[in-house]
Amino acid sequence: MTFITTLDVIPGRADELLNTIKVLKIPEGIKIREFLSLFGKPDFVLIFEAPDEEKAMNFILKFVAYAVPKTSLGVNVEFS
Repeated sequence: MTFITTLDVIPGRADELLNTIKVLKIPEGIKIREFLSLFGKPDFVLIFEAPDEEKAMNFILKFVAYAVPKTSLGVNVEFS
């Protein structure tokens, strides 16, 4: 399953968020596909894969001390 999370950084916590991501031990079953910094709001976008919603939620909870996350499930669109 692919999840897309936007992160609005809590003012003054950006460096802590980036340091957390750099040293974070990625949980088994989680694969980070992209971590992007944006100009404007939201501040960051994290695209990752997880086997289920529970595992995704537990992963995203690691960032709530530094940012307000909003997560959506991404679904592939098939073109013929």
